[in-house]
Amino acid sequence: MGICLNRLTYKSLDDDTILSAKIPVIKLMDVHLSKESRTVQPRSSTTSRGSISTMSRGSVRSDPFTEDTSSISARSDTSVDSFVFDPSVGVIRPDLYPRKDAVLQQSSLDQCQGRLHIRLKYDFRTSDVVIHLIEAQELCLPESREAEVSFGDPYVRICMSPEVDERIRQSSVKRKTCNPFFNEYFKFPVTFDDVRDKQIVFLIYDYDKFSRHKCIGEVQVDLGKIDVSNSVEMWCDIQKYQKFTGESGDLLLSLGYLPAAERLTIVLMKAKDLKLTGDPYIRVALIVDGKKIKRKKTSVKKGTTAPVWNEALSFNVPAEVLPKVNLEITVIDHDLIVGKCVLGSSREGHEGKHWNEMLTNPHKSMAMWQALHRQ
Repeated sequence: MGICLNRLTYKSLDDDTILSAKIPVIKLMDVHLSKESRTVQPRSSTTSRGSISTMSRGSVRSDPFTEDTSSISARSDTSVDSFVFDPSVGVIRPDLYPRKDAVLQQSSLDQCQGRLHIRLKYDFRTSDVVIHLIEAQELCLPESREAEVSFGDPYVRICMSPEVDERIRQSSVKRKTCNPFFNEYFKFPVTFDDVRDKQIVFLIYDYDKFSRHKCIGEVQVDLGKIDVSNSVEMWCDIQKYQKFTGESGDLLLSLGYLPAAERLTIVLMKAKDLKLTGDPYIRVALIVDGKKIKRKKTSVKKGTTAPVWNEALSFNVPAEVLPKVNLEITVIDHDLIVGKCVLGSSREGHEGKHWNEMLTNPHKSMAMWQALHRQ
């Protein structure tokens, strides 16, 4: 039943107040505020270019560098008190805040061997560092090729240090060019917390069908100095390969000396965590009074950073000469020195300890891990 409040309201007010306020007449019959009939209508969502899309976190993109976002939704019930929120609300995810690619220039003070164009990004869905190898420009050929031709057959090997697996990552060979265009993607599985402790090494080679491939140069990218939570585009000067910088893995070997036969035997067992990825072998040099007297080498192990040799190399060394002897063990990948160690009585630390244990235990083979250095 509708009740008119017109007369009741005006009885409680003065005439002047009524005229100034101009209070309207309200009928209760036009207002229905029954608690039982009240409902909460969820807002309809719209998708636009500037809004957060509804792509799920587990969806797959064809391009690893295309930014994607995901929506956080709340379920609505028939009352305000029954809203239930996703427990992931409040978790910080850098991939939900896309920015434009940062373009960085990594220059070298030394004479560069060309330039390398790459793009880096961390994929939070798969926990991978994604590398987009785009191109190289103005590559300088090795001296052995410049007299023959004015172009090369370049390709790129990519490794992460410290290494995360034993997979070989290598681009295709681009024929007869000094400006190769690759457009190839590579991934390294590593947690985001460990990214800052890693370094990516690009080794640019010139393919040669009839001899060992020549290294044109290298690019080292320290991931601790750049933010890969968003896509980073880089132009890097290619530097001449430096043979002696940093740690390069470990080598397991054993030493033994037979006084009666005056024979020194070294067994090269296996290596691990090699910095370079390719076709490693070991060269052993016998050094007497600082002069290299004899050299021997192992077989080549194809495509591995954890090669296993189990090969023995022997040298004839008189007992009176033994205190003057050093053994230089060098791991080589193609024409590049991966690392080396030197064993002898004049050496200190782990290298000297290994040699002295061999001398105090004749007729026995003493095995020990040795760190490889590029120094």
